[in-house]
Amino acid sequence: MKENIQFLLILCLFAYVIFLQQCKQGSSEPRAEIRLDTIVQIDTILPPPVIVQLPRQAIPQPTIIYVDSSKNIVIQEQIDTSKHQAAQLYQDSLEDENLTLYYSSIVDGQLLQNNLDYKLKIPTQITKTIEIPKPIPMPVHSILLTAGVGGNVRSFASVRLGLQFVSAKGWSLGYDYDLLQKVHSVKLGAKLFQLKPK
Repeated sequence: MKENIQFLLILCLFAYVIFLQQCKQGSSEPRAEIRLDTIVQIDTILPPPVIVQLPRQAIPQPTIIYVDSSKNIVIQEQIDTSKHQAAQLYQDSLEDENLTLYYSSIVDGQLLQNNLDYKLKIPTQITKTIEIPKPIPMPVHSILLTAGVGGNVRSFASVRLGLQFVSAKGWSLGYDYDLLQKVHSVKLGAKLFQLKPK
């Protein structure tokens, strides 16, 4: 009977200390608000089809070149006017805000050769960044039902059942009863560190 009274007094003392600690923390700390995190989501948007209308411009003055029988340009050092024919080379570029068009045409009364090339100025894709607020849940109080067994290599000597209260502020209070040993125990815990949420 005396042991039970001592145990109840110890339990009441623990509860009183925790109550005082809770009151102290509640008065000194500001009330926690919901924290917000952001998720960056990248969305790819293809641009709409663009119809390019290049501006008209005057035809440039041609350059006189010589071509062989296969209509290839002959370099200056190898020109032989007896077997190479003269032709006119037109080279220029057209440009607007979307692209630059390069052309090279060889003409001798008719179009002998025509080369076209271009360089796009518009991007092939556009990325848009969206920020989404994500609330991070704040910790709450919880009560756990605990159980445990114990012993040594010779005998199975302990079966424990109990309850544990875990505070949102990081401390815990637990009570265990050993069914085989008829022993009561009280546990008090405190949070050492907190892992970052994923």
